[in-house]
Amino acid sequence: MKTSFEAFPWFFIAILSVLLDAVITSHVWVLTLLVVYWMIRVCFLRDKTMIYWTFFAGFIFAMLFWWHSTTLNQQTMASQPNWQGSLIVQPDELKCQGDYFQFTGVDEKGHRLRVSGYLKAAHEKQQLEKIRRPVKILVRGQIQTIDQPGNLNQFNYRTYCFSKGITNLLSKTTVVSWQPIQASNPIVGIFGLLHTWRNNMRLYCQQLPKLMQTYALSLLIGFKDEAFDEDMEGVTTLGLLHLFSLSGLHVFYFCWLLRQLFLRLRVTKETTSILLICFLPAFLIIGGGSGSLFRSIMMAELGMLGTTLKRRHTQLNVWSITMLVNLVFDPYVILSMGGQLSYLLSFLLIFVGSYSSFRRAWVLNIVSLPIILFHTYQWHLLTSFANFLIIPIFSNFVMPLVIMSAATFWLIPQLSSWFTVGLQLFHQLVTLLSKLPGQIIFGKPPLAFTAVLVIISLAWIAFPRYKRRISWLLLSCYLMGFIWIHFPLHGEVTFVDVGQGDSILIRMPFNRSVTVIDTGGKVGFLKPAWAKGPEKKHTPPVLDYLHSLGISKVNTLCLSHQDADHIGDAGVLLAGIKVKQVVIPKGMENSRGFQSKVKPFLQKSALLPVLADQKVANLPFEIVHPFVEGKGENHDSLTLWAKFGDDNFIFSGDLDQAGERDIIARYPQLQASVVKLGHHGSKTASAKDYLSQIRAKIGVISAGKNNHYGHPNPETLQTLKQLKIQSVSTIDEGMISYRFTSHGFTNWRFVRRNYEKDTVH
Repeated sequence: MKTSFEAFPWFFIAILSVLLDAVITSHVWVLTLLVVYWMIRVCFLRDKTMIYWTFFAGFIFAMLFWWHSTTLNQQTMASQPNWQGSLIVQPDELKCQGDYFQFTGVDEKGHRLRVSGYLKAAHEKQQLEKIRRPVKILVRGQIQTIDQPGNLNQFNYRTYCFSKGITNLLSKTTVVSWQPIQASNPIVGIFGLLHTWRNNMRLYCQQLPKLMQTYALSLLIGFKDEAFDEDMEGVTTLGLLHLFSLSGLHVFYFCWLLRQLFLRLRVTKETTSILLICFLPAFLIIGGGSGSLFRSIMMAELGMLGTTLKRRHTQLNVWSITMLVNLVFDPYVILSMGGQLSYLLSFLLIFVGSYSSFRRAWVLNIVSLPIILFHTYQWHLLTSFANFLIIPIFSNFVMPLVIMSAATFWLIPQLSSWFTVGLQLFHQLVTLLSKLPGQIIFGKPPLAFTAVLVIISLAWIAFPRYKRRISWLLLSCYLMGFIWIHFPLHGEVTFVDVGQGDSILIRMPFNRSVTVIDTGGKVGFLKPAWAKGPEKKHTPPVLDYLHSLGISKVNTLCLSHQDADHIGDAGVLLAGIKVKQVVIPKGMENSRGFQSKVKPFLQKSALLPVLADQKVANLPFEIVHPFVEGKGENHDSLTLWAKFGDDNFIFSGDLDQAGERDIIARYPQLQASVVKLGHHGSKTASAKDYLSQIRAKIGVISAGKNNHYGHPNPETLQTLKQLKIQSVSTIDEGMISYRFTSHGFTNWRFVRRNYEKDTVH
């Protein structure tokens, strides 16, 4: 007979709360339909008590989510150019990489700030690296709000920060002074002690051999640095990244080690369970406090608590209660891929735990696929096989190897080197599998379509009697989604927000041709040895956007000139996607910038140096500049003209006013209603007679927020105003997209302006 606790509708409350949370925190109002459906489903229970408690609890949680969202918005400070204050900082939150530093601090009002800045001298770095315990740091800098993503389908850094309770950024920070702090109460003292231990473990693991260091940092304390991204490329490709996110497997090992220790100390099983219940929250802090780790620890705690109190609970109730508790502390957990997969897959394991290893891996991959595609846009055909093959090796070989290496390094360092040899064999196996063909760039399915795929996948498991029919339905949905994404009815001209730089995507309807003009990139500066940090691996915004559109091949990459803010990311783009041909202004191939940033990545792409009026196959443009061979400098910029939909476009890189006047002198009939303003709106470009003669109506400015150059220049904006040319800027609008069809339909889309209509990215 069920107790009142077991009979309580935990599951129905949990699902209703998740749906309400998704609506309130993400502002995707279409999810309200799922809320209404679930409430109707609850009514069909025909149990007044369960209906009452489900609706009442749902109302309470909805109010909680609304209060949490409102509180974060109220805590957000307005931008301030000169802010000074003291912040409490935990030692494991502080990162120094070369002259760049970053940490999260809490001010006197309890506001959490993400702080970043650059150090001016080596001794300043040495002082920060000496911090080994909680400190109070006096800082000066610029308070900034956290912007919504500037590009469609871009990672939502604002949501990520809100999930951590961070409401503002403090940039261009100067550290004035710091001093150790004393805990105000025992709880704060324990909290600080755990963060100190985590930092000490990080420093200890960083002494291990390189590959072992990466594994130990991620598997023991949930710490991932630039080396992790570099070493785990094969792991990411095969969809094995979940193995390196602290969760159930790692909690199991932690509990097993403590049980073995207490067994040797002759501690009873009952006492051991009580001690584990007390110690597991400490592991949550030491492990980095991720959503998946919280879920695993909470479920383990509830299981042991039930055993200790001799009141066993169903796994479904434990899962539901864990979900509800997690939502109380972090309503944003369900907006991340990690949170979604953690709860969805742990829910499935309740029902498929008795399946064979291969069947279980296959089922979990089928159900997780829609979420993976929604967040990463790609999938490897070997993912299911890799999970089946790798997980047992990882559990029985890699984890023990890492634990033994970390445990013995202080006593016998040579052992760690031997263990690393075994780890390298595993790593080479993963790398080998990841390089086999099978990577599919699917593209990002719409949110509603993703939800439908998840529901059908769950039905595929829940109704084995209709498995064949549901399999065909699921396969048909994927096929229709693939066709819809890969053969769009519209074309687009999209100005990607790359900060201070240029990157433009032009694709024709049905993806008949895909052209990219420039890639963006950061300007590098010479630094002393102490200021050089590890090179960050990153995905250029244009590459991420291409993958989200399901594009796996670029017909033509046009590079306007050699400046880093235009071609700095060309190498990453060429390495990350197939490019058939690269078009550059003639003479640029001899420039230093091209030789270092582009040439090493041209093994599979044809290089075409061009001049004005030269014809290039599969290039939907007319080349109108340069006229003579140059060096790839601003005045040599490749300038392209084309008609898309009802509008003529001209793209001129960083071409100066003299070059603009040369163009209208050579092509007096040239017209362009949309002009990409040269040199990011600088006064060195956008000559008044040039804009007037081409009859420009819209001027697009691609520049970075708070850039050092003051772009766009007020003189340029005044010129546009005098000529009645509407100006739009990536600074204000984010990504700017012009869409057109073969039937003459056109429209503009500005990501930040319309962001509230399409929030989840």
